Amino acid sequence: MGRYLMHLTVFLLFLFNASFVLGNPEKKVGILILARGIDPPGEVSVWDRHVMAAVKPIQEAYDVELVFGMDEKVLQEAVSKLEARGAAKILAVPLYISSHSPVVQKLEYLLGVTPVPPERQKEIKPITVKADLHMTHAIEHNPLAALIVFERAMEISLNPPQETVILVGHGPLTKVSETMWLRSMWVLASFVEEEGGFKDALVATVMFGAPPDIKEKAIKDLRAMIEEVSKNGTVLVVPCMIAPGGIEGMLEEQLRGLTYRFGRPYLPHVNVTKWLRAEIQGSLKRWEKELKGPNP
Repeated sequence: MGRYLMHLTVFLLFLFNASFVLGNPEKKVGILILARGIDPPGEVSVWDRHVMAAVKPIQEAYDVELVFGMDEKVLQEAVSKLEARGAAKILAVPLYISSHSPVVQKLEYLLGVTPVPPERQKEIKPITVKADLHMTHAIEHNPLAALIVFERAMEISLNPPQETVILVGHGPLTKVSETMWLRSMWVLASFVEEEGGFKDALVATVMFGAPPDIKEKAIKDLRAMIEEVSKNGTVLVVPCMIAPGGIEGMLEEQLRGLTYRFGRPYLPHVNVTKWLRAEIQGSLKRWEKELKGPNP
């Protein structure tokens, strides 16, 4: 009897979960994971491989389409595939550092999450989405991200009280968006400083995609920051970037000649997968509650 009850419980749990995620078409949910992607012609980049590895456990648990970049045709194909498999709801999860990334903002326009501003309507045409689509935030200053950054700093640390950690992000295209991006990074920096017992923790962006004058000033300011801090201690530069094989190489090139130790990007790290799972599970629970309606 005990074994029967155990099997019955497992079956009922599966039936409950399946009815919401994989069962009736009107309740099925598709997961759209969005990543920047660095895919050279004819090969899969190191960056992409790390992202694919982080997403694989999610693909084993949910109906997932992973999209690299923001090509309208590729994005449309991914959404259409989810809908063809019965997805009435689609949850889009941007695997990006900041929701203030111009790429994330363009994806919001393309997916119809945010109306395209008049000045960009000739440039951007939203794709066709029949399902009820919702989009989460990027990883930002999520506690799981904070733990990753802390670990990356500790990997290259030798004497925290004499070391200053500088978190460096890619940055958006404008100074206004950069303010919002940096606000999130300051949360990470505060956590790293306190948890690691570091002398200080600072933040900066390199603005690689911005106009030349803005980018040059950002790099100049970062170099000056490192030079000044290194006069009275050791500098640890931790790139707040998703995966290796991307612009962290460009960052190192721009910092040539300076004295500092360089950390690793977020991946590979299990917390990225944990964050993806948490974003999905949180949305599914919220939608489930909406389907049930208010408590009597």
